[in-house]
Amino acid sequence: MTCKISSFVAGIIFLAFSLATDAEPLTDPYEHLTAAQRVGQVFIWTYAGTSFSPSIQSWLEKYQPGALIAFSRNIKTPAQIAKLNAETQKFALSKLKTPLFLMIDQEGGTVTRLKTSVPMPSALALGQMADVEFIRRYGKANATLLHDIGFNVNLAPVLDLSNPERGTFIGNRAFGDDPETVAKIAAAYAEGLNLGGLIPTAKHFPGHGGVVQDSHHTTPQKLSNYQELADKDWVPFEEYAQAEYPRALMMAHLALPNIDPSGEPSTYSHVLIQDFLRGKLKYDGLVITDDLEMAGASADMDIGERAVRAFLAGNDMLMLAGSPAHQKKAYTAMLKAVKSGRIPVARLKESVTRILSYKDKMKIGAFKFNSEKVKVSVARLEKLSRRVLQRNLQKSVEGQTARWPEIKSDTQVLLLSSDRRFYESFMTSFRDHGKSKFFQLAPQTLNSVVAELAKPEYQVAIYYATGTQTAHWLEHLPPELRAKTIVVNANQSGDVENQNSFLSVLNINTLNFESGAALGDALISHEMRMPASEPDDTEDY
Repeated sequence: MTCKISSFVAGIIFLAFSLATDAEPLTDPYEHLTAAQRVGQVFIWTYAGTSFSPSIQSWLEKYQPGALIAFSRNIKTPAQIAKLNAETQKFALSKLKTPLFLMIDQEGGTVTRLKTSVPMPSALALGQMADVEFIRRYGKANATLLHDIGFNVNLAPVLDLSNPERGTFIGNRAFGDDPETVAKIAAAYAEGLNLGGLIPTAKHFPGHGGVVQDSHHTTPQKLSNYQELADKDWVPFEEYAQAEYPRALMMAHLALPNIDPSGEPSTYSHVLIQDFLRGKLKYDGLVITDDLEMAGASADMDIGERAVRAFLAGNDMLMLAGSPAHQKKAYTAMLKAVKSGRIPVARLKESVTRILSYKDKMKIGAFKFNSEKVKVSVARLEKLSRRVLQRNLQKSVEGQTARWPEIKSDTQVLLLSSDRRFYESFMTSFRDHGKSKFFQLAPQTLNSVVAELAKPEYQVAIYYATGTQTAHWLEHLPPELRAKTIVVNANQSGDVENQNSFLSVLNINTLNFESGAALGDALISHEMRMPASEPDDTEDY
């Protein structure tokens, strides 16, 4: 009985509102799509606005893309994006022949599209906890919230290896740089996403590890040979490849000339996708491109040609996250290549069948927003996010307090930050113990920082580095001012040089103004205490 019901639901998804009501049940949904609809399925497109407008509706009906991706510009509140997702999916189910993958980049840290009051920690902050079970639970909590507002694919986790002590493109988006550790942590996080009802997406194969250049602006080259990649960068991907649940993997716009002598970005490399990813690593999930409009995807190549070549190389889905004109051009080029035979029928069927199969397995259907359910999901995720912050702060404070001054009633502290909320948070624990002054960091005030710090009344200064610019600016501080400055660094640790020259550097790896209260407490007591009000409950996990 269960099998019959499942088949019926799958049939409804693919046959809803079909005019051929007296036709035989369809056994292969691919065969009942037109060439244009099959081409549409391979695209991941972004869109404009925060509501399901008539223009989005007509655009969907005309091109029928297989997936939409939401960015921060599309999201105001959980309720708003849930309404948009629900209306979009309802339209796809009623007017088109297949449901939509609704995707989001919700890594945490700097890549967080849906904002929460307690910011989500970076992957590095999670990785430094070294608690696989907690990370699995965190992944599930993240996915549960996203699923509750209509998403079904998260473009996370990052499997790239990155040493936080060095300034690299990936930075603290990576869980760390030890391949075995990252493999275990990333696998747990991806499993958690799946348990929460989402398809996880590992990125970015074959691995940005150690690369400084940003593929948004250029095509980085990585000179590793096969053995170096097999021993390091590919270890996390190999473990991910063995998973059996629906999953995706994103290719990097990264050239490996010692693996593929063509020097082409991996996005267009049959060698890397078919021979290594599919062949040696035995990966059988979806393969998707990063945004084909990025400069790293061969800026001198026509956007239509990029789409065709990426598909021929073995990518199942093609992302275009910018211009509608480029989306149309890529779609037209793909359709032309299919009709001319440049893209073989078997190649198109392979990818579209995989896409349709995953949509069926995920049981994507109509969605209704439940505000109370979402409140619970947000609260759970924020509780776990706060725990990550506390544990990272605790770890960063250990061994550093010996040099901190004793705080007395007349101790004066200068706190410098671009975010006043950090100061206000700090004062919730420091207010009754000493005196303080707030200095607003901004491009126009940086020239005044040295003069302010040099004033003799300040026994200690706290500098909250919220971005690369404010972190790098610390290089201008003379030794005598560094010696009385505690740096709270929300960036990768490599952004603050000569850390031993400061009174203290706390690398918290995540932008979170709430760290101010914990620091105030630590400055007074010289130790970081975990909040007693947050038990380590495991309900629903």
